[in-house]
Amino acid sequence: MSRVRFHSMEAISSLCDLRWSGPNWGGYDVDRSVQENIDSIYRDQDKPDLVVGYKPLDLIEFSAIESKKCIRYNEMYDELWTRKEIDESGADIVICHHLNDMNHYKENIYDGNRVRFVNIPHSAERTVFKDMRLDKKIDLMLVGSIFYNSMLGKHYPLRERMVGILQKMSSKYECRIYPHPGGDHLDAYTSVYTRQFAHAINSSKICVTCSGAPRSRFGKYVEIPMCGTAIAGDLPGEQQDEISKFLIEINLDMDDNEIMEKLSFYIDNNKKREELTSLGLEWSRGYTQEEYAKRFIEVIKNAI
Repeated sequence: MSRVRFHSMEAISSLCDLRWSGPNWGGYDVDRSVQENIDSIYRDQDKPDLVVGYKPLDLIEFSAIESKKCIRYNEMYDELWTRKEIDESGADIVICHHLNDMNHYKENIYDGNRVRFVNIPHSAERTVFKDMRLDKKIDLMLVGSIFYNSMLGKHYPLRERMVGILQKMSSKYECRIYPHPGGDHLDAYTSVYTRQFAHAINSSKICVTCSGAPRSRFGKYVEIPMCGTAIAGDLPGEQQDEISKFLIEINLDMDDNEIMEKLSFYIDNNKKREELTSLGLEWSRGYTQEEYAKRFIEVIKNAI
């Protein structure tokens, strides 16, 4: 369901010779090591410079791969598991999509002698998340997972609180909570659920989300403005100077009335809202998957 993992690799494949393989891919033998599979796939050809692994500990002897090894992370708040995965996979390069996560691991856990940490921010697929110029029939829509508890406690506390606030505002405005489609669908590879999500964003004047307990710059901070829709939420722990220019900032320190008054102001004032929308749309152009791919290739060239 996390199509962003695939969209980014598809963009990377346009800049280099990239092959997909692994369990359930044609020609991959789950009873053999990763290196044996690589040897079988490439035969007498030059072996890959880099292997990007997803769930590498589920693969036989991923750490013994002869090429450089890379793993990518969305969230890294589970430190025990993340350290185990990095160490036991033998990863040479760790791509962190959240800058605050990367800084924590670089400064407090790894000295940088063996593992190279690099931040490449979340990006979005511009052919999916785009301004469709739809009628914005929804005034306010809450998006993203809501009632989820992690080792950090309530993982999305502002979103949880917004459920009650939207109920209060629903007597005056058209308010929606976008339902999460779940994580297990056999047709997820078609990106149908991602496209439905983008359509719903396009139909909204304002979408509300948050940076969660880790204060991370999640992908929704790009996906929403890329659709030509205003975004409301708290400031994540990174890129604050840039994001503050187009974000309708609400946070847990504000009382319900303050939040409702601020959201109401931007719902009712089309000009002010559209000013923020334009700024967000322009900023998001720097975070397409094509830009992600360019950053990724540059990182890899420097590393190998």
